[in-house]
Amino acid sequence: MDSPGAVREQLAARQREVLDDLLAGRTPPGFDAAGTTATTRVLHHKRSSAAEHAAPELDLLPDWRARFHAWAAQHPQQGCAHDDVRGFLTAIGADWFRLHEVYEGRRRLALTRIAGRRVLTIGLGSQIWHLSRRTWKRSITWKS
Repeated sequence: MDSPGAVREQLAARQREVLDDLLAGRTPPGFDAAGTTATTRVLHHKRSSAAEHAAPELDLLPDWRARFHAWAAQHPQQGCAHDDVRGFLTAIGADWFRLHEVYEGRRRLALTRIAGRRVLTIGLGSQIWHLSRRTWKRSITWKS
């Protein structure tokens, strides 16, 4: 007979397998395909919402949620939402990673392309400025 600790470890391992399958878009053995598709969408949306909460600048990236979901299906979550954001931005390009560093306060300037225009992003204290040739937009972020 298995000890309670061994049974818990087996159950935890099975739960990890099921969650990994769901996040990758696969149907775990013994599960309904239609139900797992809906669950996968919900889990991807939850993960992308956590990433957006950690890095609100993701909204500046065109079609970022669909791109994030495609990336997330290939990259199981290894840490927190900040780790997801860092991995995702590294995968899509260095200029977006630099923008994220401005929002985190680790960099003061970043030159990126937002909506097809080159934009200089400047971080001063809790304020973020997006400057382009003809217009400017200011975002206030609250850092704790």
